[in-house]
Amino acid sequence: MDGLDALPGLGFDRPIFSEEHNAFRTSTRRFFRKEVEPNVRQWEKDGFFPAELFRKAGQAGLLCAGIPAQYGGGGGDFLHVTIFNEEHGYSPAGAALESGMATDTSAYVVLFAGTEEQKQEWLPGFAKGEIIAELGLTEGQSGSDPASIQTTARRDGDDFILNGSKMWMTNGPILTNLIVVARTEAGTRLFFVPLQNTKGVTVSKHTELMLKSSGGVSEIFFDEVRIPARNQLGGDDKRSLANALATVTVGRLVTAARMLAACELAYHMTVDFVKNRKAFGQRIFDFQNTQFKLASIKTEIAVGRGYLDQLLLRNLHGRLDPVESAMAKLWISEMEGRVMDECLQLFGGAGYSNEYPISKMYAFARVHRIFLGTSEIQRVTIARTI
Repeated sequence: MDGLDALPGLGFDRPIFSEEHNAFRTSTRRFFRKEVEPNVRQWEKDGFFPAELFRKAGQAGLLCAGIPAQYGGGGGDFLHVTIFNEEHGYSPAGAALESGMATDTSAYVVLFAGTEEQKQEWLPGFAKGEIIAELGLTEGQSGSDPASIQTTARRDGDDFILNGSKMWMTNGPILTNLIVVARTEAGTRLFFVPLQNTKGVTVSKHTELMLKSSGGVSEIFFDEVRIPARNQLGGDDKRSLANALATVTVGRLVTAARMLAACELAYHMTVDFVKNRKAFGQRIFDFQNTQFKLASIKTEIAVGRGYLDQLLLRNLHGRLDPVESAMAKLWISEMEGRVMDECLQLFGGAGYSNEYPISKMYAFARVHRIFLGTSEIQRVTIARTI
């Protein structure tokens, strides 16, 4: 991580952000510098980063900054959530957490789909970092299609009995709750399920992934798990699933923001590296091939930044079309793959070493074309509008 403080002030000086937004960015960046970056190596040895990290972020006022204050949030707007995700990407330790700290989207599921009582009860816990939750949609035989899920919830008096499983659950070992999508007699519904010390719930050890990190995913199993009916998100509102899945649109947007931030960081790290390393009597930077590659990277990032900031403004004013977030997620995730590949190549053998953040950033970039809907799913979404 050495020397990165000297890099340009990434993320600032963008017209869409106010001084208050920039102050929030400064606080968030300070949090990653102080609480995350010095510790990720040890967390990798320990096997996972601690749940305490969420509580520290909550105490710092960084979680749910865009959730209304009446529900315990920061009372800000969607750009605050975007900034938190961007700082996740701007941190050289961000990839070592995987998607770890970026869980505000789950709070938005409760905000969009929950009843007033549920929002009052649960959202303050998200903001304090006491509730660590994910949306449980994906199963062994189904991914982006809610109609194909096999997990069931049957009514039993004042309870529901849950059976099934969910996989690829981010932060699995430290999750406190899962928002489970399940089939009921009345249709597909969502349930806010406590995971810790709940009879019938089994959380697997985190799945070994291509990316060796301090974060990870788990598979979660439900065997006759009894859940109070009041934990049905949105109650009997038939629109609750559609309301919840609307968060996918904004989730893709903030994820694209994190990817683009990581590209910007990788670019500046690479420029710094090639200007300080020599081959055949000259700096790597002085080869025309290096300069051309960096010129292409800089241009791609600039194009992505222009489009994404336009969409962030559209979403802020309630004019974002879901297909636009799909386009942003598709293009930026595939651009990120190209950028990380070129940057790692310019690092040479050092780029393949775990001692340099670029190695993890490269590996983490690969999953971005898969999760939150694969590139193929994004193309299907876009093609339907043609």
